Amino acid sequence: MPASDDAIPLREYVDVRFDAQDKAVTAALAAQEKAVAAALAAADRAVAKAETAAERRFESQNEFRGTLTDQARTFMPRLEYENAHKSIVEKVESVQKFLWMGLGAMLAVQLFIGFIFVFLKKQP
Repeated sequence: MPASDDAIPLREYVDVRFDAQDKAVTAALAAQEKAVAAALAAADRAVAKAETAAERRFESQNEFRGTLTDQARTFMPRLEYENAHKSIVEKVESVQKFLWMGLGAMLAVQLFIGFIFVFLKKQP
């Protein structure tokens, strides 16, 4: 094969191709490195936001637990309520008995007075 004036030696051709590929790989690695750094920064921000949100949620849950604890401490126990209610029911029933006895006595007095008036009216 005859050599032409445009022909470049094989060594020079390989060096030029190698340099071009080396530059392309270096540029691709630099771009990849930037993309990875940006992704890591975004992941760090997302983790920080998630940690902040979780912390707020846990604070809210702790407040709710505190509220439940306060309620449990201030609520009257069932047994104590039942005893107090039983006492009130007994008092109401005794007042009702007294009221019915009073009404019965009043009716008896009215009936007695009525008989007296009827008896006095019959006598001339």
